[in-house]
Amino acid sequence: MSVERGIRYFPIAFFSSVMGVSGVAISLRLIENSYEMNNMMSNFMFGIASLLFLVNAIILIYRMIRYRGDVNEDFNHPVKMNFFGTISISLLLLADLYYSIHPAFSFVIWGSGALLQGGLTLITLSKLIWVHEFTLPQFNATWFIPIVGNIVVPIAGVYHVSLMINWIFFSIGVMFSIIYFTIYINRVFFQPPMPVKLMPTHFILLAPPGIGFVSYIKLVEEVDIFAFIIYGIAFYIGLLFIVQLKRFITIPFFISWWAYLFPNAAVTNATILLYIETGHSFLQIVSILQVIGLIILTFYLIWRTVGLLRNGTLLVKEN
Repeated sequence: MSVERGIRYFPIAFFSSVMGVSGVAISLRLIENSYEMNNMMSNFMFGIASLLFLVNAIILIYRMIRYRGDVNEDFNHPVKMNFFGTISISLLLLADLYYSIHPAFSFVIWGSGALLQGGLTLITLSKLIWVHEFTLPQFNATWFIPIVGNIVVPIAGVYHVSLMINWIFFSIGVMFSIIYFTIYINRVFFQPPMPVKLMPTHFILLAPPGIGFVSYIKLVEEVDIFAFIIYGIAFYIGLLFIVQLKRFITIPFFISWWAYLFPNAAVTNATILLYIETGHSFLQIVSILQVIGLIILTFYLIWRTVGLLRNGTLLVKEN
């Protein structure tokens, strides 16, 4: 039986690589600035993130022109549809990195990402309300991406627009974080286990409190009780996943492994910011260990992804 291969089957999920590497670049920049180091490492990661976005965007545009039906099929798939949210989140994260280089260009990128994020939220919610084709067993952590991604908007948004607009996006993300977390608990506690291929997506649960902490600090410019609560949630979920780590690292490598990177980067950024604000030595040690782990994980994921590309299993039609 022949297997269909080709650029038409390039996974939309690979945009998560842009999110992950952008998150790592932000972590490195925070560390570099806090220790008054040059930005060589963060700029290197920033360059990789920009290149990954360009490659993904060009391929997506080509697919939309040449294989529109395949893209539409992805957009209506219960899992793949959620990864379209990685496009807007990638733009929002890149906007934060570009701000120190070219504020005007950062605004264009941020504006594009915010509009796309808002549009995807409306489309996704409309589909869930009126198109009753999805079932609870199909729910997985990727469903957080297109709606909870609104939390990311204020990270660069505080530089470009009023706080009111940023708070609106943040509020949407917080509300649906609570709703989706409740559905997620129902799903993992009382439904059959998720397919092995989706197991890495459990780590997406780290992203809402992790990136939520970063956005909240950007909005209020201080660490208050609510900030500590958000960080505590992220820290505890991280501990839970560390206890389960063997389950995650022993599964075969899929493109879904990229789901490990951004959520961990989000929590790392939160740890670094909390250390900067509090000066607690424990947070300093944890943040350094997290950054080292992120760097190792990033290059491991790139190496394994190149392996998928070389052996021809990256561009394969999925059943």
